[in-house]
Amino acid sequence: MITEADIDANQPVVVKWDKPLQSSGVATDGVMAGQASEFITRIEKESELLGMLRYVEMEGETQDLQTLRVRSNLMSMEKLSGVTGAQVDPITSLTETTPTILKKTLVAHAFTAFTKISKVFLKTNIEKEGFIAKYEALLAPACAFSAEQVAVFGKATGADAAGIHNLKGILAQLDDVATASVDTTSHDLKDGYALGKYGYYDDTTGGSHTPAWKALNAGDGYEVLPQIDKMMNAYVKQGGKRKFAKIFVSSELSAICIAEASKRETDGGDKLFFNDNGNMVFRGIEIIPLDVLDTPVNSYGDVIIIANPDSIAYGPVMEAESEAEYKIESKAYLTSVDWMFDVGLIFAEDVLYGDVDYTAKPSG
Repeated sequence: MITEADIDANQPVVVKWDKPLQSSGVATDGVMAGQASEFITRIEKESELLGMLRYVEMEGETQDLQTLRVRSNLMSMEKLSGVTGAQVDPITSLTETTPTILKKTLVAHAFTAFTKISKVFLKTNIEKEGFIAKYEALLAPACAFSAEQVAVFGKATGADAAGIHNLKGILAQLDDVATASVDTTSHDLKDGYALGKYGYYDDTTGGSHTPAWKALNAGDGYEVLPQIDKMMNAYVKQGGKRKFAKIFVSSELSAICIAEASKRETDGGDKLFFNDNGNMVFRGIEIIPLDVLDTPVNSYGDVIIIANPDSIAYGPVMEAESEAEYKIESKAYLTSVDWMFDVGLIFAEDVLYGDVDYTAKPSG
């Protein structure tokens, strides 16, 4: 048993996490407890993106989102035939402004994270039963980051029980948009379609068509900001609203952008500054580093996302709920956090992503 005197004397104490002290004669890994009267806690990563998305309160497992968009088409009233003061042709003879009504269905998926905390651990650790409350306070926000990772990188492959394999995330939905944007016969991009993914080209090597997407080059020798500028132009060309857009990047790409901006002495450098959040603003658009983009999964690499966050729906059936119960057969407390949610693109033209390649530029 760990005593307060041991801690005061800064003894090398190891707190075991629901494991035997030894396994096959070898001491198992534990958590080193230093000179403290309680555990010093830290949440590794919390959600940043989910709070920016369009919040949709779901009333059940599925929720239909009805979207209405209008592009007005002004017509000349002078083209209505008739003598002065009298109208012969009805207004319906002119071209009508036709609204577009779309439907997106969110289908919530249930997720859970759990930890088994042994009775012996609670009896011997420095906070005893108070540890469960502290752990629950850490587990819920930590799960928010995991939910964000699922929301961004998820692919509904059903390969196993991992959350990232049981929900189609934002990038996977954009991949579907990218596929739909290419004519299957000519392999040209279809006019009026959202791109989904930036950098499309048609490789005709050997006479065969292999549509693909080039990455942004961020390796040594390349300039990144002009490439981001071109990507923003593509975003605007597909119908994305520039004034509502934000640029989401990894910490590595953010650092490269800042370093490059510090060296620019051209007119482009005059358009770079930092806002109150400490984020760089490029041509009036905030560049936001996201922790979730630092740890890509599901075969995705480093990516850059330009988006109006309000055009992506985040629909939880319930926010994170935690509960703990003592299981006498296990002589342990079972602590879990449950979550049920979905994410969905509302307006695909307001979201665009691209791969980022850090290979150095060839010399010469």
